[in-house]
Amino acid sequence: MTAPAAGTECPPRRYAHTSVQLFRFSAVSWNAHRIHYDAAFAASEGFSDTVVQSTLHGETLSRNALEWAGPGARLESVAWRNVATAVAGEELTWAATVSSVEGGRVRLDARILKADGSECVTGTVEVTLAG
Repeated sequence: MTAPAAGTECPPRRYAHTSVQLFRFSAVSWNAHRIHYDAAFAASEGFSDTVVQSTLHGETLSRNALEWAGPGARLESVAWRNVATAVAGEELTWAATVSSVEGGRVRLDARILKADGSECVTGTVEVTLAG
């Protein structure tokens, strides 16, 4: 991939996390909080289903940025802030805009949007494109 210009919009990526995915992510990340794998417990806490882990949002920001950047791209940094809760089965969209380019290093202003367009996660991801 040739370095894009600042202001370039990345193609959005739509997805939904499954309850099985949330359970497995809790297991591999040693996150034992029941809201992430027990739907009945999550409901008792006021959620409509099991809750997407904060760190899974960070992984999703990173993975989608790397897929967008293409083969050989390298993750340099990721930072994010959760601004709303997402649950299993909820349609989400990864979206990003190139905010700066220095040589082969690209900084993305990334976000995860809910189906109504509201932000669930905001953050930045920096990748170095393959030379």
